[in-house]
Amino acid sequence: MKKKIFILIWLTIALSARAATTLDIRLNFFGPTAAGKAGASVTTSFHLASMVQRNLQVKFTTEAMLAELRKTFNAADVSLLAAGDLHWASDSDPTVMQVVQIDGRDYAIGLTPLPKPAAVNVKVAVVEKSPGERLENVLLDTEVVLPDGEVAMLGFRDLQERSFFIAFYVQGRDEEFGKGAVRLAGEKRPKIIRKVYPIYPDEAKKRGLQGIAIVEAVLGKDGKVKNMRVVSSAGPLLDKAAMDAVRQWEYEPYVTEGGCQEVIFTVTITFALQDGDKKAAGAAPTRLDEAQKPRIVKKVKPVYPEAALQEKLQGTVVIEIYTNEKGQVRAARILESASPVLNDAALKAVKQWEYEPFVKDGKAVPVAFTVTVTFSLQ
Repeated sequence: MKKKIFILIWLTIALSARAATTLDIRLNFFGPTAAGKAGASVTTSFHLASMVQRNLQVKFTTEAMLAELRKTFNAADVSLLAAGDLHWASDSDPTVMQVVQIDGRDYAIGLTPLPKPAAVNVKVAVVEKSPGERLENVLLDTEVVLPDGEVAMLGFRDLQERSFFIAFYVQGRDEEFGKGAVRLAGEKRPKIIRKVYPIYPDEAKKRGLQGIAIVEAVLGKDGKVKNMRVVSSAGPLLDKAAMDAVRQWEYEPYVTEGGCQEVIFTVTITFALQDGDKKAAGAAPTRLDEAQKPRIVKKVKPVYPEAALQEKLQGTVVIEIYTNEKGQVRAARILESASPVLNDAALKAVKQWEYEPFVKDGKAVPVAFTVTVTFSLQ
């Protein structure tokens, strides 16, 4: 069933009115070689039949993107249909757009960035509209986490199973972290000479927690880690274990014609429970979908942050929570957020919620599920 919604959906994400941050974004749109050429005809609207996403550490050139499309997505018969350089500023419109016209129809690509340390969360939307129509068809509506220096690539198919791809890259931003360091892609990193593997926290094992933590590390001229931060979180317990390990890593100094240089790059740490760990956990939570969630018996409303009121911020915060056998919330983590300003208030409220115990096979068990906290200005 096709979704129809006004293009203003892109404008629902509120951004903090802090000191202006600017981003320069390069965007490429790829599609079938025949699309938009004389004789071609698109008779159906695009729809989201399937979607793929990947972050790449490659140079942002047409040749590199096409090579990646052929290698990763087996997309041989595609070409660059449009390209644009977009400029985003935090004190201006929250969404920057590029419109591509194919066979008389407009395909508007909207990017709504939310800059974070070492990364940018980007809400990506693609909307199709034909001249004279009042409503738009939403073809793609998702959010990606894009670490600095990487390329995001997303794709979808039309009703004829033709593939289209979007690739974009944040060219850089002015910030103090890693300032002056040379940013390296994965294949250019110096050789590691000391690698300490992270210790899986016992508490995380007991809770059955797994995930991927992406850490950005700055190496000094001596090859030792001098600074780091989490780009994509796997949760506080796993993030700390990842950083404790990476902090001890050592590399060969990075040498250029100008001598030893400080460098910056991202490291991905995966925490995955083995079969033995899963059995030992015993109390690992059962994951529930929306229809299975237990009935809430105590719900504390969040206190609207004063900063959010002043900035007139509103929106939703999606939180994953873990409840014990008694239905008490024992852990919570942010999955999606309209603004970091709302996060603490949402977490403080949710951690006080209580549910009826979830019974499985005649026994109360820990469970995990998502809840949504809505902040709305009256």
